Amino acid sequence: MEHKIKYPIALKHILLFSVLIMLVLGLTTFLVSTLVRGDDKRKAEENNHTINARTAETVQLAFSNVQKNSYVLFDAISKLKLGGDKTQKAAAALLDDFFRVNADVIFILSPDTGFKVNPAFKGKEISQKKVDGLPKEKAGGETVQYFNAKQALGLDSIVFTYKYGPANAQKAATVGLDTQSLAELMSSGANNATILVDQNSRILINPDYESEDASYSAAQSLIDSIKSGSGADNTQSLVETEQGRKFISVHRTKDNLFVITSVSENSVFAVINKTTYRIILFSLAVLFIAIIAIRIFSNNITNPIADLVDASAKIERGEFALDIEPRTQDEIGLLTSSFVQMGKGLAEREKLMISFSKFTNKTIAQKAASGELALGGENRVATIFFSDIRSFTAMSETMQPKEVVEFLNAYMTRMVECVNKTNGVVDKYIGDAIMAVWGAPESAGSPEQDALNAVTAALMMRVSLFNFNKERKERGLPPVKIGCGINSGPVVAGQIGSNERMEYTVIGDAVNLASRTEALNKPFATDVLITENTYNLIKDKVIVQEMPGVHVKGKTDAIKMFAVINLVGKDHPSTIEEVRTIIGTTAPDLSKVNTDDEEKKYKIQA
Repeated sequence: MEHKIKYPIALKHILLFSVLIMLVLGLTTFLVSTLVRGDDKRKAEENNHTINARTAETVQLAFSNVQKNSYVLFDAISKLKLGGDKTQKAAAALLDDFFRVNADVIFILSPDTGFKVNPAFKGKEISQKKVDGLPKEKAGGETVQYFNAKQALGLDSIVFTYKYGPANAQKAATVGLDTQSLAELMSSGANNATILVDQNSRILINPDYESEDASYSAAQSLIDSIKSGSGADNTQSLVETEQGRKFISVHRTKDNLFVITSVSENSVFAVINKTTYRIILFSLAVLFIAIIAIRIFSNNITNPIADLVDASAKIERGEFALDIEPRTQDEIGLLTSSFVQMGKGLAEREKLMISFSKFTNKTIAQKAASGELALGGENRVATIFFSDIRSFTAMSETMQPKEVVEFLNAYMTRMVECVNKTNGVVDKYIGDAIMAVWGAPESAGSPEQDALNAVTAALMMRVSLFNFNKERKERGLPPVKIGCGINSGPVVAGQIGSNERMEYTVIGDAVNLASRTEALNKPFATDVLITENTYNLIKDKVIVQEMPGVHVKGKTDAIKMFAVINLVGKDHPSTIEEVRTIIGTTAPDLSKVNTDDEEKKYKIQA
């Protein structure tokens, strides 16, 4: 019997521990990632807000200083009372000092100074014509107006205009400011990008050149929120942009400029993403190592169990000598030792069973060993068979004892084989006679089938005996003739005997009638006789020749007897004459039959 294991223990171990490891590592990774992400998000927001506020303060201070310094310059020049060259030299000295202190100022333009260019930018082709071409419209009535002058001046620069002087005599001043230094301050964050825009989101300073558009639309909603009068000059939010999600912080300066500082969400979580990836790789490595370790551990369990499975298969096949040895000193090792001892016990039991079955039927031996035979007797409907060798006494007188035993063994072997092949049970040997039973201790399914099996066995004996006689004839030995009697009916089946020795057998009138039926073969010159009881069970399956009725001792009515010719569907023999030719007998004159006066088992009706 082949054993197919659908779910091996090793596979179960690997799956179980793999799931547990993946759950633990996955949960750990998720918790670490979630907690660290939350912490990184808060830090990113705080850092972005801090950089934004600091940058806004720096920008506001830079523009305020330039305004204050230029106003001081304009006021000083307008108050000069000197005339001629001295006034010009003094004004020139003031301008030199101003440009030296305010090195990022490209030019100044006012009624008091006219258009003056910082000597440091003399080679940059800065002209008043270019400055005059800049837009002069006001946006929202701001006191100070700022313009991105990069295209006009060819430099990263801002031009802003403002009013100065008494309220009743204000003058307009225009200052060009190089934003390179300011841009470097604004781009001081490692991952943060900062730009400066006006209230319409027009870019004034963009140190990282993230966008060259006229507006920074991602921050427009935040700028609008501040402008709507929410009461705060700064706000911050996570905004979806064309480049992905970003933390954006907006701070308004006093001149209605807006410093926008942003940091990419991907850059914020880059470290934790990388760490998570490493944790996943580490988890896979741990899982791989765990699978190897679990496999090795499982082998210590499954290999001995596999040995036991193979051993159980051998035992099922009747191979009780097991060549397995305990591999471990645990419960499985103890089980293996017990299994080996069990195999030895089964081997001894099998030897005893084989020996026992030689003295009785194997089926009965197995049932007796397993305790399935009921103590005492039980009522069964069975078919009983008796066979006997004709003139065996005279035959044995001419033979040596050893020859008698060899002859009987050869004969019995052939006859018993026919019984066994038809699921019959040899009840006992009575000298040269054989008693067999069908239907006890086990039935083939029905009394009809048991009766048919018994008749089939008798016909098989006819063929086997014919071949046996051919062999004997070749050796110059006389032929053997037998008679078979078969009867069906109720019997008592059980273990009968003494406390020292018991045997399984059947008793009852049906048994006695079968024995007497066998004896009728000699006067009828037949080899297989069945009673009316058996014939009624299988009459549509056998070809028979009815014999004269017989009065059996103990029976009032005559018992019909039938000589079996063949089974239905078989060609030969088909008549009683053919049967007698095969078995070597001649038709008798039944009216002259001389019955055994001593036994008086039967008498022939006229």
